[in-house]
Amino acid sequence: MRTNYPTRELGRQIDYEAMKRRAFEDQGVVVANLDDPRLDTFERQFLRNIGRKIFKASPD
Repeated sequence: MRTNYPTRELGRQIDYEAMKRRAFEDQGVVVANLDDPRLDTFERQFLRNIGRKIFKASPD
């Protein structure tokens, strides 16, 4: 299993998409921005509902 903490070399940007992909592949964790243009309206609402259920919160 790979580390869940990215090492940061000076002058090198962190590839957040790769980090999210690795979290999903290794641990089954999904990290998604509700404003991601790859999601349609149904998918955004679906994720929003899951977040509300799990975290008892309501993002705008």
